[in-house]
Amino acid sequence: MAHNVDGIWSLVQSNGFVVTVDIAQPRDPNGRLADGPLHGAAKIPGLFDLPIAETNLTGALRGDDFEFRADWPNETRGQYSGRFDPSGRLSGVTFDLANPGSQATWARMDDF
Repeated sequence: MAHNVDGIWSLVQSNGFVVTVDIAQPRDPNGRLADGPLHGAAKIPGLFDLPIAETNLTGALRGDDFEFRADWPNETRGQYSGRFDPSGRLSGVTFDLANPGSQATWARMDDF
């Protein structure tokens, strides 16, 4: 059975930002959540001198591996890659694709 990344949830970054995502996860023919391509939206309150910076996201869930890319309004492209640990907690790393040396770790908020 696939991990659940469907719906609205938040991830907390080590640089202090909180990203809220609204992800649509695929379902199998029986209606159960499945691995596969992800799409949805991501937003960060108070980023880039905007009340809320919001963008579309695309990504994938493959077993324990999770990833998505967010093309932010300031023309940066954030790559978010993570993994579920054996206890089901999701965490990972994020970076700007144009500046991969500048990274932050993140964890799913409800996994603290």
